[in-house]
Amino acid sequence: MPSSVRRGFPGQGMGLMKSAGIFTLTKNTRRRVLSLIFLFLPVMVPWASEPPADITLPAPLPAPPRLVLEALLGGKAVINFNGRRAVLAVGERKPSGLHLRSLKGGVATVDFDGRQYRLRLGQGPISTRYAKPQRESVTIAPDSRGMYHTPGAINGLPVQFLVDTGATSVAMNAHVARRLGVDYLLRGQPVMVNTASGRSQGWFVELHEVSVGGIKVHNVGAVVMEGGFPQKILLGMSFLNHLQIQRNGLLLELREKY
Repeated sequence: MPSSVRRGFPGQGMGLMKSAGIFTLTKNTRRRVLSLIFLFLPVMVPWASEPPADITLPAPLPAPPRLVLEALLGGKAVINFNGRRAVLAVGERKPSGLHLRSLKGGVATVDFDGRQYRLRLGQGPISTRYAKPQRESVTIAPDSRGMYHTPGAINGLPVQFLVDTGATSVAMNAHVARRLGVDYLLRGQPVMVNTASGRSQGWFVELHEVSVGGIKVHNVGAVVMEGGFPQKILLGMSFLNHLQIQRNGLLLELREKY
């Protein structure tokens, strides 16, 4: 046997000792292994000193709106809202969501984006709190014949409505349309309308705004009919479909859906 070949057990010469058939590390080998572990520890845990790259930090909170009560005009408030001036009456809500809840003693209480702000004249908010959005509602009592009449407005002009869930749209006669400035002959679309007395000529128009109490709906379809029918302006489903309709006994409640 060549002298360069030595008999022994596998692992001998690599810091292993055999005792009772079990291989164990020598003392020097254990020191080397521990040194290697501590040497490569920063590589094994690269995020020990900085966060992982896939962690997304939370976005900063949006800045609160800039609200200033600039002036009072009778029962209206002039409010500077993020650099834009808005004039609101009590109860009015702008498309932006700005709502003037009350105006008393030079202090305006407004709602915006789920919060309520109290504004003093010439100043910004003097107090802020969360406010649950309130849905506008109107309760109507029947007359002696069981009909439901309610005051309202068309394009800002006061009218008297007759609530009619059987009418597919708001309906009025030509005389009322002319009084309200509804140019149905120029802007309307000719249609045939079924009535209790038969088919009649009408014109389909779109009303900019129809309101009842604090409830306002824009771009409401309506029918204008020649002659004196209907005598009352019918508040039909082209408006009522935007609302929740509920009966409480004899009372009829109209409520905004949102």
